[in-house]
Amino acid sequence: MMLEAGDMLFLDEIHELPSAAQVALYRALEERLLFLGKKQVVTLPPFCLIGATTDEHALTRSMRERFKIQIRLTHYSDEEMFKLIRQRAIRLGWAIEDEAARQLSFKSRGVARLGVRLLESAKRSASAEGADLITAGHVQKMCQIEALDALGLDAVEQRYLRILRDGEGPVRLNVIATHMGLPRQSIEMFEADFIRLGLVAKSEKGRMLTAKGIQHVSATTECEQVE
Repeated sequence: MMLEAGDMLFLDEIHELPSAAQVALYRALEERLLFLGKKQVVTLPPFCLIGATTDEHALTRSMRERFKIQIRLTHYSDEEMFKLIRQRAIRLGWAIEDEAARQLSFKSRGVARLGVRLLESAKRSASAEGADLITAGHVQKMCQIEALDALGLDAVEQRYLRILRDGEGPVRLNVIATHMGLPRQSIEMFEADFIRLGLVAKSEKGRMLTAKGIQHVSATTECEQVE
């Protein structure tokens, strides 16, 4: 890929670049020279770098401080997700009930890519029945197939909450990781949603369910027993 003067370069999840690549990138911005090790490889025209990240502090400090404008985005509200899902369905030529779109928006946790994925899953449920309209029933069928609970949490996420429920007091991250057979980094990625939703509290001693978290796990367990 060749850059021309005034071009914009967009890098998603920029924090995943190795530190050496981040150094090369900010040198390219400042000096307009691209290096491979100590050897100059390419002279670059002026360009604009736009970086998106879900973990800005995983960037090297030198890289992070070189961004002239830093904008922190928040998660979508349920109403915004409802509109997004409706617009996505219209763009794809799919018909969807308002109630189905609202259920999907609630289960999306304010994350657009999750809402789109759930919409596509609900569409598959509708298509499997030969239906042209995505209904709330198709959303519920999709949740049964994918083992999603009322908040849209999958089986792995539900297991995380049950481990906290069964723990006697705060549960440390390394204990959770051992029980789940997952690396700590994977758990930290999805537990951030639980903290934001008020289901989990985190302290130096470990993780604990909040009153809201206990209520959710209890309600999910009761539904499983009824089924």
